Amino acid sequence: MRLKVIVLAALASVASAAYWMEEIQHQGVASFNPDKSYHVFRNVKDYGAKGDGVTDDTIAINNAISSGDRCGGGPFCNGTTTTPAVVYFPAGTYLITTNIINYYYTQIIGDPTSMPVIKGSPDFQSYGGIGLIDSDPYLNSGTLQFRATNVFFRQIRNLIFDTTDVPGTVAGLHWPSSQATSIQNCVFKLSSRPEDDHTGIFIEEGSGGMLADLVFYGGKQGAQFGNQQYTMRNLTFYGSKTAIMQLWNWGWTYKSLNIYDCEVGINMSSNAVGSVTLLDSRFVNVQTAMTTFRGATSINSTGSLVIENVDYINVPIVLQGPEGPILLGNPSGLVHDAGYARGNTYTPNGPREYEDRDQAYFPQPTTLKQDGKFYERSKPQYETYPTWAFLSARSYGAAGDGVTDDTAALNHLFQTAGHTLGSVAYLDAGYYKVTDTVHIPGGVRVVGEAMAAVILGAGPKFSDINNPQPVLQIGNMGEAGYVEVSDIIVSTQGGTAGAVLIQYNLNSPAGSSSTLAEMPPSGLWDVHTRIGGFAGSNLQLTDCPKTPGAVVHADVNCIAAWLSFHVTKGAGNLYMENNWFWVADHDIEDFNNTQISIFAGRGVLIEGERVWLVGTASEHHTLYQYQLLNATDVFMGQAQTETPYYQPNPPAPLPFTRIDTTLGDPDFHTDCQSVQYGANTTINSDGSLTLGGNPKCEMAWGLRILGSQNVVVFGAGLYSFFNNYNVDCSTLRSGENCQARIFWAGPLNLGSGFSTSVPPREAESGKTGKFVMSSKPPSHRNKTSGSSGNAADPWVQIYNLNTVGSVSMITRDGKDLAGWNQNLATFANTLALFHY
Repeated sequence: MRLKVIVLAALASVASAAYWMEEIQHQGVASFNPDKSYHVFRNVKDYGAKGDGVTDDTIAINNAISSGDRCGGGPFCNGTTTTPAVVYFPAGTYLITTNIINYYYTQIIGDPTSMPVIKGSPDFQSYGGIGLIDSDPYLNSGTLQFRATNVFFRQIRNLIFDTTDVPGTVAGLHWPSSQATSIQNCVFKLSSRPEDDHTGIFIEEGSGGMLADLVFYGGKQGAQFGNQQYTMRNLTFYGSKTAIMQLWNWGWTYKSLNIYDCEVGINMSSNAVGSVTLLDSRFVNVQTAMTTFRGATSINSTGSLVIENVDYINVPIVLQGPEGPILLGNPSGLVHDAGYARGNTYTPNGPREYEDRDQAYFPQPTTLKQDGKFYERSKPQYETYPTWAFLSARSYGAAGDGVTDDTAALNHLFQTAGHTLGSVAYLDAGYYKVTDTVHIPGGVRVVGEAMAAVILGAGPKFSDINNPQPVLQIGNMGEAGYVEVSDIIVSTQGGTAGAVLIQYNLNSPAGSSSTLAEMPPSGLWDVHTRIGGFAGSNLQLTDCPKTPGAVVHADVNCIAAWLSFHVTKGAGNLYMENNWFWVADHDIEDFNNTQISIFAGRGVLIEGERVWLVGTASEHHTLYQYQLLNATDVFMGQAQTETPYYQPNPPAPLPFTRIDTTLGDPDFHTDCQSVQYGANTTINSDGSLTLGGNPKCEMAWGLRILGSQNVVVFGAGLYSFFNNYNVDCSTLRSGENCQARIFWAGPLNLGSGFSTSVPPREAESGKTGKFVMSSKPPSHRNKTSGSSGNAADPWVQIYNLNTVGSVSMITRDGKDLAGWNQNLATFANTLALFHY
């Protein structure tokens, strides 16, 4: 094919051109919205906003957000995927006098080349809202409009929030949020007048998301954060009284915090704070870097703290406890913390209440670092690219209507982008139905519109459970190359039991840790898989209702995936951020968010090397949510999982009865025979556990690490809330006995094919597969450089592990080690460190 080249000299004209998103032809559609005149993209100036800093733009902006009978603005909609929107702000200052109300499935995006300002007026009034932009306002009943744990698919980026003229109490942004949400590249300018109470971001509920590249100036609190778990990266605070008020959490991972000239850096003195992990950060001219309620005589695991690679410059107190200073700093010099842990530890046995800086527990995997810090990279926005560099899927013949077969059109688009230097394949909003594999070759950049560009696998190609096929394939097996993909979703339609939603095969050429900037890994940002629960999926409430009152035999039309995401053997050098691999537990389109039963076999399988998973989640897959199989050099930051709500009806692995031993599928029948049951959960003389409460063992694993090396997990939330849709099992009163086990680490010798394993309750006997477990415990060597060793030397470090509903928190080589009742904390159970 003839090589096409976008002349780089043309980039010189970009300086005088608008951001490409403002000028590109907008052809996105809401495929399953019955209103075919609905507009996905809306520029606030087209709705009357002036952006001159004088005109009141409140009504115009709210009209831009709400236009098209969208989901929001009152208690009449709890969620939908049929009204996605991009609300775009060109450069300017937008004066507002009351709250901007955000709606469901909205991406609010400013011009990154000249960031627009949302400025509160001196007479700003909040009418039920909290922030200049309120993403989940309180109703008259006192409840949030949207249930925060079901607030998905939202972004805000490239805005400046200015509250300096607003008197009294106000936040820049109210953001109760959950998976597949993000705030990126925003600035918060707050009043520091003593009579004012200003906060940049206020989050009080939800279940995770991503915050990155934010700057806060002033305020009584730079930010107030409360949520089940979250990942936050590259946040900078200047002159706040308290930079971060940690209201509550189960687990929280901060990376690259920079806190300057504040009285307090992180206030985690609430007894509702489960755990905080702090990496690669600095405090400068801060009176007290951190405060904690956890004293010398704490009776549980709440307030677990892990610190690695943090500098304190001119900081008198590093950590203040209820009885006084716990860690002192230097009021006129530098203190460096290479590694510090405070909480319960298992090394591998425990629990041991620990507070120390033992560097054996903080190994340095240099292959995962750049300039001494764990590698990180922000989602590209292509600010310098001209409009004509973006190749539209619709312009290349794709319909994106959820009906037309777009396989050939998408493959044509990606092949063309691969041969067109300087181009970006642009997926306009819409559902691109494909009946065969879509291939993205190396050298391609892909951007989706509105996080509503969905590749929808359907048909016989993806329906054979014994012959799984990828819906989206990135690279060929053994191919070297580089890609960037952002803001797309891969899904399935109807019964697609053989679908592998994303297969990643590339091994990007990457240099040493010192040259990652010049030779970066490939990147997937906001690339999600969504299986069922949305309009057009044929996997909704009427198709796949839950049936807890009957013995479940899965409807073949509700078996919708074989595997969600796979980094294959030999692939790697991949950076992933804010990815959610979700099997729907409820119907988003249903007003009551009614639960449904969708079956998908496996979540995230990593066989490659040098992979970063930053702020990712995997939920409701039948066998496991995450599995690292003979992987090397893997970083995970605040990974989150949930076990399927329907289990154990049917028990795992049903309806997936064929075990693929080459991919390390768990053999529940064999593995569960090693569980020791008793009246109560107790520690045996050899350090193993007897599990009380008769918990079910044939339940999906949250995380399995098998034969892998150089693995660091900085925060993990592994949750099991239900048994057969009954939530009682996850309570303290019940003994947290939704399932027996949730996290496995150990060596593994793989078989070479398939076998069938059926739990005894489903058959009199079953073949057990070809697993051979090592009886020799691995050695515990501290690695300070790259990969080496073998399957008997796994080197796994887990920091701040938080679990719900699992009696055993850790299973090592088939032996249960950590009991929930030894690590009581918040609603979740917490341990600070597991050293394999």
